[in-house]
Amino acid sequence: MNKKLKIYLAIIYSIFLITLIVFAFKFGLKVDLINLLFFSIIGLLISNFSMFFNSMTEISTSMNLPILITVFFLFNPFWAGLISAIGTVAVKFKKKQFVWYKFVFNRADFFLAGAFAAWIFKISRFHLDGNSFPFLSVLLASIVYFLINNLLVYIVINLADNDVNQLSLLNYFRELSKNLIVSYFLGLILLASFIYFGRIFFSLIIILLFIIKDFFYSRLQQMNSYTQIIESFLKVIDSKDHYTEGHCERVANYTYHLCNEMNLSRAKSERIISIAKIHDIGKIYVDDDILRSSKKLTNQEYSEIQEHTRYGYELLKDIDILNNDLDIMLYHHERWDGMGYPEGIEGEDIPVGARVLAICDSLDVMITGRSYKPPMTKEEIIEEFKECSGKQFDPELTEKIIKLIKKGFFDDGFKSREKIREIELSYN
Repeated sequence: MNKKLKIYLAIIYSIFLITLIVFAFKFGLKVDLINLLFFSIIGLLISNFSMFFNSMTEISTSMNLPILITVFFLFNPFWAGLISAIGTVAVKFKKKQFVWYKFVFNRADFFLAGAFAAWIFKISRFHLDGNSFPFLSVLLASIVYFLINNLLVYIVINLADNDVNQLSLLNYFRELSKNLIVSYFLGLILLASFIYFGRIFFSLIIILLFIIKDFFYSRLQQMNSYTQIIESFLKVIDSKDHYTEGHCERVANYTYHLCNEMNLSRAKSERIISIAKIHDIGKIYVDDDILRSSKKLTNQEYSEIQEHTRYGYELLKDIDILNNDLDIMLYHHERWDGMGYPEGIEGEDIPVGARVLAICDSLDVMITGRSYKPPMTKEEIIEEFKECSGKQFDPELTEKIIKLIKKGFFDDGFKSREKIREIELSYN
């Protein structure tokens, strides 16, 4: 643990203890014990059995906030903070070493977020909502909880590992913002069910949400299954051609960074990245000798290569989960000036996902090289993109990819290339 992290944790622990004591004296210790136990148990169940996972950012979120919205309504800030801290304890079923300072930090984080959110709820309800249903109070409390909880975590992540390619603060909160919106509306539903129908109906609503969650999760699992099958096909392509081994995986990685730079929505980014992972699937229908050829291709052979986008499209078009995004695959060799294939469309008529994929696909060819084209240096790649801007590539996207190259986002690709070259030279 580095010195900055130790100082930060000491500050959070101190704020936690001071807030705990001040709120205990300010709001008192009188409590409805039945509801205290009820919501603490519900929180523990939710924390341990209703976890969602965001594959792009590796940020996990749960249904704790929707439950806590009712806690803010029922309890004073001191008890709301304690329920938040207790109800978010994750029980580890696998043997894992207990790290006390992480446990204490998490309890402090959730207590502070829950306590201050409940405090804001009480204040805003008195001044804004009055005796009406607390729409505004719930919104303000949700925002406060969201900001405190995630800001404290963001800081500790950045202090804990400086080697990680970290999200900017803006991107971090942008990735989580949809969770806040969903939590707000789920919280309103749960609060209304508790106010008008009590604990039993409240529990039934939670069970219903579990069922709905499991339905969407099963759909996600289905899509993952399709992707795994398709990626297995791509391994066949990699085995056919040494120069394209790992190509689709690298292109998907480049696509992720470019989509972030474009500030695309998470859903749209994930769809483009998913297609990037399988964009060359059509090459399984292209003759091995053409794929492996180190000579200049004949016109007939080049026409056969060009057909791989259509082959891929035809192969996958009957898969419902993918067919709405297959135009990204079909058109990823179109050019901004209309000189590409398969249809020669141009400019903004080319789907944005296909324009992103075209740049990232070409970037990997430039970095790794091919049998017919040696790898390029970073400076040469930047000049190549400048030269092709407005011709082969979307000018706006070209500026963004150059910016990312200059910032060093793709330096790992250059390092990997150099290692491969060193290995090859050692065997020669």
